[in-house]
Amino acid sequence: MPVHAFACCQIGSEKLLKSEVARTQPGLRPAFARPGLVTFVSDQPTSADLELDAVFARVWGASLGRATTVDEVIALLSGADSGVGSAKPRLHVFARDPATEGAPAEVTRVHEALVAAGRFLPEPLPKVGELVVDVIVAPGEPWLVGLHRHRAGRWAVPGGQPPIVVPPESPSRAFAKIEEAIVWAGLDVKPGQVALEIGSSPGGAALALARRGVTVWGVDPAPMGPGVVEYRGPSGAQVRHLAIKVGELAWEDLPPRIDWLLLDVHLAPQVALHSIQRFLPRVKKGLKGAVLTLKMNDQQIFEEIPALLERVKRMGFKEVRATHLPSNRSEICCVAR
Repeated sequence: MPVHAFACCQIGSEKLLKSEVARTQPGLRPAFARPGLVTFVSDQPTSADLELDAVFARVWGASLGRATTVDEVIALLSGADSGVGSAKPRLHVFARDPATEGAPAEVTRVHEALVAAGRFLPEPLPKVGELVVDVIVAPGEPWLVGLHRHRAGRWAVPGGQPPIVVPPESPSRAFAKIEEAIVWAGLDVKPGQVALEIGSSPGGAALALARRGVTVWGVDPAPMGPGVVEYRGPSGAQVRHLAIKVGELAWEDLPPRIDWLLLDVHLAPQVALHSIQRFLPRVKKGLKGAVLTLKMNDQQIFEEIPALLERVKRMGFKEVRATHLPSNRSEICCVAR
């Protein structure tokens, strides 16, 4: 069976990805799948310009075929219908399952062999409009070779797997979530800015931002982790904890300027969005953007994602995008600007 397209996702999210593509791209039909990878066939030709716009697709593009050697990869790229001409593309080699034993070593081996062939640009980070060759590896399996064109809103790092290192002093994985969101969306987070975080305990995201020089006002009745409130970062950044529920937050409690709004609460997404809607008019004027973590606790909520994103737009945001970050579990990240 020919394979015309591929998409990589969080392991365990394959069914959600297939369901999403069936709704948004009915011309693509699922072919074979592996953990973290779904392939599709189509009655129409696919190309590097394929756009899925699927929340659960981390990397996607046209599938060129399978390979086990560098020469076979080059042969696939030299095909008349690959779309790769004389201009050198970028190269992204990444593991289908980064947690598999031997996967990092396999990625390094394959990457070094392909770079030595001299057919790719030396730096992996693409500019908008450049072609990217995706080589997806798994120990003991042939490589899947794909092709996509980079555009704004897509991961620029191989496999959508940014090398975020969570420091031991971070009290939660929220540190990784906000760092991944910044990389994915290209957020212009700078020292001296101010963030308001609804649902800040135990303080992983607040600590990450403070380390970047952003002062964070965290709203959460639960306590912050050890050392978070005491931390002092660049430009005097610190974390100010308001130990109250979001429903008790008054306008006079807010800082005079807010650059970034963060939301990460254990509430249904409709309720979570309602909790911030009442004070958005006060903060929206100088707001650079919002990073909203929306909990996906059942199948019905997954099906309501388009309606949830439309609701965020109606709050006054012009650009709203969502993705399933590497550190997300039963939740998605929505970035609104």
